[in-house]
Amino acid sequence: MRVSINVKVYDNGDHTCLVWLTADNQVIPDCRGFTVRRLLNGTESFLHGFVGFSDDDKFDPANPWKFPLQRYLWWDYGVKPGDKVQYSVVPVVGKDRSQLQLATAAASALTPEMVITGQATPHVSAYFNKGIVAAQWVSRALAALGKKPKMADIIADPKNPLRIALSGLLRPQLLQLLEDTKDKGGEVYAALYELNDPELLAGLMALGQKCHLVLANGAFKPPDNDENKAVRAKLKGKVDLHDRLVTGSHFAHNKFVVFCDSTGTPERVLSGSTNWTMTGLCTQANNGIIVDDPDVAKYFLDEWNQIKAAGSAYPPTFAQFNSSSKSFQLDGGSITQWFVPTTDAQDLTFARNLINNAKDGILFLFFNPGQFVAPDQPKKWTLLQNILVRDHDDTNPAFNPNLYVRGVVNQEIPNLTTESTSRTKAHPVLDPSEPANPVTLFSGSKQPPQRLHYDSMVPKNIKDTFHNWETEVLGTGVHIHSKVIVLDPFGTNPVVMTGSHNLGFKASSQNDDNLMIVQGNGPLAASYAINIIAIYQTYRWNAYVEAHRQDPQVWHGPVDNDTWQSDYLAGDHLAEIKFWLGDHTAGGAPAPGGTTVRTVTATGPAPASNRPAPSPKKSPKKKNPPKKRPSKTAKKAPVKKRAPAKKKKAKRRSR
Repeated sequence: MRVSINVKVYDNGDHTCLVWLTADNQVIPDCRGFTVRRLLNGTESFLHGFVGFSDDDKFDPANPWKFPLQRYLWWDYGVKPGDKVQYSVVPVVGKDRSQLQLATAAASALTPEMVITGQATPHVSAYFNKGIVAAQWVSRALAALGKKPKMADIIADPKNPLRIALSGLLRPQLLQLLEDTKDKGGEVYAALYELNDPELLAGLMALGQKCHLVLANGAFKPPDNDENKAVRAKLKGKVDLHDRLVTGSHFAHNKFVVFCDSTGTPERVLSGSTNWTMTGLCTQANNGIIVDDPDVAKYFLDEWNQIKAAGSAYPPTFAQFNSSSKSFQLDGGSITQWFVPTTDAQDLTFARNLINNAKDGILFLFFNPGQFVAPDQPKKWTLLQNILVRDHDDTNPAFNPNLYVRGVVNQEIPNLTTESTSRTKAHPVLDPSEPANPVTLFSGSKQPPQRLHYDSMVPKNIKDTFHNWETEVLGTGVHIHSKVIVLDPFGTNPVVMTGSHNLGFKASSQNDDNLMIVQGNGPLAASYAINIIAIYQTYRWNAYVEAHRQDPQVWHGPVDNDTWQSDYLAGDHLAEIKFWLGDHTAGGAPAPGGTTVRTVTATGPAPASNRPAPSPKKSPKKKNPPKKRPSKTAKKAPVKKRAPAKKKKAKRRSR
C-alpha cells in the first residue's frame, strides 16, 4: 500500500503544533502509531509517546519511536526563538508490539525549515507564559528542587530556574522592553491593576521619574481597600506615581504600557491579560501582545491621560471618550481598539457582530466573564454567551451546529457552565448539584461542557494508576487568566480579541479595561489558536484520568493493533484534524490585504534521500520536559494482570 502523509506545522515562539493526515484519509495497515522525526538546528531526534503498550515495556532511549504517538495532532515544546526546525511524520508499523519498525518508505516529506519566533508579523507579536496548567514537567521540576518546595518562594526568586521556565517568553520580553527604553533615555506610561513582581518592579523603578505609572488598588478588600499598598509606598518618590483607588463595583483593571522615545513620542504598546505580579507572570496562563506602531501607541497614551485625569472617579467624560473606537491599518490587517467603561456596551456590540459572522471555528480562553443573562437582554450578554448560542440555539439567526468550538473557562458561571433552572432551551450541561468547579471545557454542540473539579485538576493517582504519568502539581486559585477569542484562524478573515477586558457586560460598563480586536492577521490568529488548544487538551486529559483512574477497562497505554486509527479518521475527529489542516475553509486565501498564516507544509511521501534511517542508534536527550501523549481508548488487547476488556466502547482519550 502506497502511503502519502500531509503535514502542517504552526509555531508561536513558545512551541510548535503539528497536524498530519494520510492523503486518502485511510487506515495504514499494521500501524501502531507515529513518531515525528525532528531536525532541530541540524540535529536529529524523535518526538514520541511516554508510555508503552504494556506495563512490561521499557523505554529504549536508542529507539524512542517504539513508544509511538497514537494520534494526528501533537506539540513540540523543545524549541525556542531562533531555532530552525523541520519535521517528518513516520508511521511505526508491525504485526504486534514486539515487531515494531519505522515505515521509512511511508514517511511524510520533510517540512521546509521553520525559524521559531513570537513575531507574528513585522509590527505585531504575541508572547505567552507557561504557568502551571496541569503540566507534568512542573512536577518533575519541583521534584528536582528538593523536599516540599514552596511555589511562593520559587516564583519570588528571580534566579530560580522554575520561575524562569514558568514565565515563558513573557518575562524576557517585558524586561527587554523596559531595559531598551531606559537605555535610549525613553519614558513609559503604564496603567496597572496589580504590581508585585520583583523583576518587573525593579525595571519600572530603574526608569525613575520617566516611569509614569497609574497604579490601581487591585482586587481591593477591607481594611485597606488597596492590594498594592506596600508597593505603592515603595514607589512613592521613586517614579511619577498616580493613584487610582476605585470603590464599589469598579475595578481599575488595565495592564498596558506605552513605550516612548527620549522626546516622549509614543513608539509601541504592550497589552494583553498579564498582571505585573509573580502569579500573573508565573502561575497563571497569560498572554502579552506588542504592537510596534506609533499611532496605536498614541491612542493608548490618550487613554492613559483620560485615566489619570479621572483620578479615582468615573466622570461621564471618561465613558464618553471610550464609547467609540479607533481602527488602524497594520501589516495587511486592521486593529480596532476599544477602551472601557463605555456608555452603552459599544465594544461588545462590535465584538458580537464578528462572533456572529464566524464561519469555521471559534476558540477561546475566559476568566470570569460574568453571569448568564436572560435571552431578552442580549446587550448584557457576555461574549461567552454569544459564542454558545452560535452552535446550541437553533432559534438564533447565526446558529451553526457545525462550527468547530474549543474553549476553556476558569471560574464557575451560573447558567453558562452550570444548568439553568429557568431556561426552556438550554445547551446540555452537567448536573448543577455537583461541587463548584474552577474550570469548564467547551467542545462544540455535540458534546456537553466538561466541568472540572479540583480533583481533576490535581489527580493524585495519575502516577499510581497510570504508571509513568507524573502526579500533576496544581494549587487552587486562578490558572487560566488569559482573555482571548479567536475566530476562523485559518479562514479568510481571522480575528483575535484580547486585552485586559473580561469580555462581559460588567467589565464594559464599570471597569477600566481595554480590548484589542485584530482582523486579517493570520499568523497572530494561529499563534493564539495553538496556545488555546494546547491548554484545552491538557485539561481534557486530566479530566479523563480522574474519571477513569480506577477503571482497568479503559485506556492505560497504546493499542496493540491498527484499529485505533478508525475513530480519528471519521466523524468529528476527522473534522477536527481537517480544521487544523485548514481543509474546511471555503477558500485558502485571506481577505484582500490580509496576512496568511505563517506555517510550513509537507505534502506526500519523503524522497528516499530524506528518509530516516530504519534503526536510529541514538536519540539526543530532549532538553524540554515531555508532554503527555494523547491516544484513543479501548479496542486494545487485555494487559497483563487486568481483566479482559468489556465489549462496550470506552471513551476516546484526548490530551
